[in-house]
Amino acid sequence: MDDIVTLTTDEGEDIQFEIVTEIALGDDFYAIMQPVKPLDGVGKDEALVFRIIEADDGDEYELVIDDDILDSVFDSYNAMIEEDE
Repeated sequence: MDDIVTLTTDEGEDIQFEIVTEIALGDDFYAIMQPVKPLDGVGKDEALVFRIIEADDGDEYELVIDDDILDSVFDSYNAMIEEDE
């Protein structure tokens, strides 16, 4: 996937992310994303998980900090990778 999204922080800073993949879990959809440029607190090989919220004016992304959800998303991602191998 080669999708780039720009998210705006609460402080008004725009940060670009590349969507690695999107995953459905139950009724929710999540995106695993990596910052396009180095981002404080995020390693070069690390990714963040965002819940995708459908809105009238396009998708919105909410950062996931719940460890159980993070584990489920990455478990699903790893299972997808294993199936492709």
